[in-house]
Amino acid sequence: MEQELMVKIPRDWMKGLPDEELTLKQIIRLGIHQYRMERALQLLRDNVGSLGYVAEQTGVDKQDLIKAARQRGIDPDFSLRTMEEELSGCR
Repeated sequence: MEQELMVKIPRDWMKGLPDEELTLKQIIRLGIHQYRMERALQLLRDNVGSLGYVAEQTGVDKQDLIKAARQRGIDPDFSLRTMEEELSGCR
């Protein structure tokens, strides 16, 4: 399912980029992914929920979130439930 959007983007942001639909779609996709990841990391910092909960709520892959958190020195709060979720994925 697609959603059509009309967005005005400053010309200087587009300088040096190809004016191709595929390129623009990839830029939007990467931006959305980055936004979701930053949001998920902030929720982890704020101890809003478990790693699995945050990943599910933000639409981020749990393993990608773990890697990003480790890279930024964020140690997610691992509860017994989180450990059980992680171990169930290994079976």
